[in-house]
Amino acid sequence: TDFGAFIEIEPGVEGLLHVSDLSWNKRIKRPEQLLARGQEVEAKVLKVDVLNRRLSLGMKQLQPDIWEHYFARARLGDVVRGRVLRLTRFGAFVELEDGVEGLCHISELEEAPAKIRGDRRQQEPAGKVEVGKEYEFKIIKLNPAQRRIGLSLKAMLSEMERHSLEQYRASRPSPTTTIGEIVSQKVGTKKRTRA
Repeated sequence: TDFGAFIEIEPGVEGLLHVSDLSWNKRIKRPEQLLARGQEVEAKVLKVDVLNRRLSLGMKQLQPDIWEHYFARARLGDVVRGRVLRLTRFGAFVELEDGVEGLCHISELEEAPAKIRGDRRQQEPAGKVEVGKEYEFKIIKLNPAQRRIGLSLKAMLSEMERHSLEQYRASRPSPTTTIGEIVSQKVGTKKRTRA
């Protein structure tokens, strides 16, 4: 069916394998993307409803939960690399690992130029990120119970800007350097390059 596959456990006993219980990391819309009529499969019994004579089955439960594994390693403030999967009016969905996605809300995307429509100013829905490209994001929210990961491109960019500014300041002469010292350094550099 559209919502799952009925699995015969023994003659007269069937269980429902819902489409959401087929795989942790594949977006399966219809069971025939993974299963074929007559195919033998292994599944775990998830729920037994004796009163209504129903069995709920799951195949993904036989594999390690990739979300649990990711949440065990991820920490707030971590910098992660991810590929933009799709853009929406409220942000960008980013694949962090096979089957693990995070959301970079529009408020956390790089500042986008506003579009003018009539007399209203409207922000671009997804900043400057593009579908299929990889970017570095900072993890700003982790919700294992709801399997949600909040990402920020803006925080990543501001950190890179801060680092660049620190490098620039470190390369500049100290505030007590005189103009004569700077000229001497420049003249000395030119003399050495000519020699």
